[in-house]
This record gives sequence, structure tokens and C-alpha cells, in this order.
Amino acid sequence: MTAIILAGGKSQRMGSNKAFLKYGGKTFIEHQVNSLSKIFGEIIISANDASAYASLNLPIVADVMPEKGPLSGICAGLMRAKSSYAFVIACDMPFINEKVILYLKEQTNGYDVVVPQTSCGLEPMHAFYSRSCIQPIYHCLEKGKLRIIDFFNEVRVRVVDEKEFKGLDASIKSLINLNTPEEYKRYC
Repeated sequence: MTAIILAGGKSQRMGSNKAFLKYGGKTFIEHQVNSLSKIFGEIIISANDASAYASLNLPIVADVMPEKGPLSGICAGLMRAKSSYAFVIACDMPFINEKVILYLKEQTNGYDVVVPQTSCGLEPMHAFYSRSCIQPIYHCLEKGKLRIIDFFNEVRVRVVDEKEFKGLDASIKSLINLNTPEEYKRYC
């Protein structure tokens, strides 16, 4: 399977590119690439500024429709992916838990989307998507429906609730994304 790291955001609340924030001496994206390469044979970076990520020596895809947000990045990544499923993660989620990802991966059979859900809601930026999602996503983009979950009613979705994976990640730290300097200071 493939992993897609979404790194096309503007990082406005953080004030700098979140992919290059440091954690434990490495950038977030370096942590992600190191961890994901143990699980996935292919890693794709979804970013509109390819030059910023060139040093990673990975395929980089631009959004299929500019200025349409992460849904456009997911679509671009799926279109480029060599495998039928891809794990999608946002570049501001450095606390990767391989056990959680492998558990989600095991749930893909018969589903187009496998997405965790916590008490805060669905976590579509830490989920598996099949290539069958490309057309429904593209249709949403054309209609200006830009929330990731907007196409979920058109595909087979498996929601993995918090109780199901809490034994693998009791703190649910793997689902934390860091959007502000305050959040960064608190966790890193």
C-alpha cells in the first residue's frame, strides 16, 4: 500500500510550514517518512511547493484543483498511487503509532474508507482511502464541497471508534495534529 503525506496547507495559524517544525531533532515530515517507510512501499508527498520537499527524494504531487484544500491533495495522491489503497496523514501529525496504522489497514477489506473516530469526531486526515474514492472526491471538488467527509455517503466507510483502537494508543496521541504555536509548545 501507499502512504500520502498532506503537506500543501498554508500553516497560517502556526506561522511557518508545519512539515518542517522540529521534534526530537528531526522535522515532522522526516519523522513521518521514517516511520511510514517501515509500513509502506510507496510514500507520496502532496504539496504545491515541490521544491520545498525535493530533498526527501519522494514523488510530489500538486493538488488536482488549486485552492481546494486537503480533499484536492488526497485526490492527487490517490491518482498517483500505485496501490489500490493509501493511508493519508497530515504533515502536522508527528506522533505516528505503527500499531494504530496497521490496525486500520487490517480493516480495509470491503471498504473504500477506513477512518478513526474519537470523542472529537472523525479523523479523516489519519485514514485509509481506496482509489475508488477518486471519482466521488473529484465530483465534490467540482461542486465546491470541500470537507473531506463530503464524499463519504457515496462510498463504503468503516468507522473505527475510539474504544476499538484505544488499547493500541491509550493517549490517542497519534491523532493529534498541531495547528498553533501553543499546541506545538505543549506537545513538543
